[in-house]
Amino acid sequence: MFPTYDSHSRCHCVLLQAFWVPSQVPEAKDLMAKPDTATYCPASGKKLRLKDCVSVKFTKVPEGESGRHMDPVTKDTFTNASKLVVIAQTGDVVTEETYKACIQPEGEFKGKRVTEKDVIRLKTGGTGFAGRDGDKAQVRKHFHLGPGSGRADLRGQHQGPRSQFGLQFNN
Repeated sequence: MFPTYDSHSRCHCVLLQAFWVPSQVPEAKDLMAKPDTATYCPASGKKLRLKDCVSVKFTKVPEGESGRHMDPVTKDTFTNASKLVVIAQTGDVVTEETYKACIQPEGEFKGKRVTEKDVIRLKTGGTGFAGRDGDKAQVRKHFHLGPGSGRADLRGQHQGPRSQFGLQFNN
């Protein structure tokens, strides 16, 4: 009634690597190192520290005038084309022209000493015009692979509409 095993069968069972048998489980090794918990600056790649962060203050445009934010010195409204700088000592955002004309020669803004390393230049956003970004603009042609594109293999995939009688039309 019970099958008998010869010595060959017993050896074969011992060599069998079954993951459910506790004696046959291989030892797991830690292959991954712990991830770094530090936050890095995307521009410089250096570690960010809380004391290095600057709160940025935009001056709002008074109600009734066009625009959202303005230069606190010249009262010019910011546009997409405006080149902006942040004065790290105060956090105020001014145009680059204002910085070069008014703040840089004096070396002082709102009673605080301003050096070149205290000025953070902001990158301008996209305007929607492709020629504005220069070499960064990319042209790609997207090929849609799927039914009806002419580039997909449709054999056996039943992509055509069905009739009431079970016939299939492959257009």
